[in-house]
Amino acid sequence: MYDKTSESLKVNEARKDLFTRKGRAIDNIPPTEAALLEHSKRACYMASQCWDRCLEPSPSFSDPGAWGWERNKSKMWVPFWTSLQEASACCNELIKCGCKAQNGCRGRCKCLKAMLSCTALCKCGGECDRD
Repeated sequence: MYDKTSESLKVNEARKDLFTRKGRAIDNIPPTEAALLEHSKRACYMASQCWDRCLEPSPSFSDPGAWGWERNKSKMWVPFWTSLQEASACCNELIKCGCKAQNGCRGRCKCLKAMLSCTALCKCGGECDRD
């Protein structure tokens, strides 16, 4: 679904494969299985409730709240994206830098800025020498 070269049959496994590849930032990973479920609910709602009944003179619709929508502060229906926290907010250990080990991680290092140690996910492989 997310990548034609992946042999993963599950959404979250395909996401992991994409993340561990070179050059992928955590913010660019496709949404989780939970987000895909909410998107599918909204698509089904639009097809079955809105488009299927668009020619009826007075159509009645079921509650969109059960179909991946929620009300915002202005009482407007907006997409409910996912039941999970954003990965970048709850998984600091997934931060990775693109620094090279021979130069050490300094300056623009994402791990250093987040006050974390570099890991095997980083380009330096966690072998850098930050002083």
